[in-house]
Amino acid sequence: MSLLKQKLQEKILVERPRTEKLNKEYGNVKVDEVTIGQIIGGMRDIKSLVTDVSYLDPFEGIRFRGLTIPEVLEKLPNYPGAEMPTVEAFFYFLLTGDLPTEAEIADVRAEFDKRKTVPDYVFRIIRAMPIDSHPMTMFATGIMSMQKESIFAKKYHENLKKGDYWDAYYEDAMNLLAKLPEIAAFIYRLKYRNGEIIPADPTLDFGGNFAHMMGIAKPYDDIARLYFLLHSDHESGNVSAHTGHLVASALSDMYYAISAMLNGLAGPLHGLANEEVLRWLHSVYNGMGGKVPTEDEMKKFVYE
Repeated sequence: MSLLKQKLQEKILVERPRTEKLNKEYGNVKVDEVTIGQIIGGMRDIKSLVTDVSYLDPFEGIRFRGLTIPEVLEKLPNYPGAEMPTVEAFFYFLLTGDLPTEAEIADVRAEFDKRKTVPDYVFRIIRAMPIDSHPMTMFATGIMSMQKESIFAKKYHENLKKGDYWDAYYEDAMNLLAKLPEIAAFIYRLKYRNGEIIPADPTLDFGGNFAHMMGIAKPYDDIARLYFLLHSDHESGNVSAHTGHLVASALSDMYYAISAMLNGLAGPLHGLANEEVLRWLHSVYNGMGGKVPTEDEMKKFVYE
């Protein structure tokens, strides 16, 4: 058993009685009042989730396990020769709430390395799609195509005990997460770089290998590490995270749940907003004649 899985098992066994006690002693306590406007508005501002992974502070921004982003960057070790911590180190911290040792970071990396090989049929399915398909459509399809690999789906039909669901979900989550960088980079290179695919580099960490497969030079490796960190969790209750919880609550496996999450993320009121911002920045850049504007020029542009 990996160090991460062992740690999670220990924490789950401690948390279960705590959750049961909370439900038994305070199960009837009201935490919110709901208006018709909130229901019609899509559950906006309705308290409906318990999480201790992250908190969006209105003044300090996102907190992960109680730490602000600067505190996280300060406390986690950087990748050798880089300015940012590895995804592996942050992933351990996010899941457990504990700052990892070097051995624990190496253990997570080893876990990803042994699980990261993407089945060839995934690439064939993506290549078979129209080249003008949206990248998120390709990404969700690639993930959905691997559903037959689900350990949870297999074990559930072998009468897996409810108390052990987490174990099979963990295995599916790790297997899928390890493969995502190569699938995402493949889609990018297929659509925007004439299909010139760059093989993975097994010597690199999660973020560095993603940057390598994308074919983008430094400091993009550090940008990727930071980007993965910043977008890892936002109170676990935004559209994509809520969708994942909802789908998984039906005991749909991780492949169904993550694919559904991506479909929620693809909306312009959620993740697609990033694409719209990039389009706007490109339009500003072109409108400025291809130069970086001064602050006064930018103000003038916005006001006009």
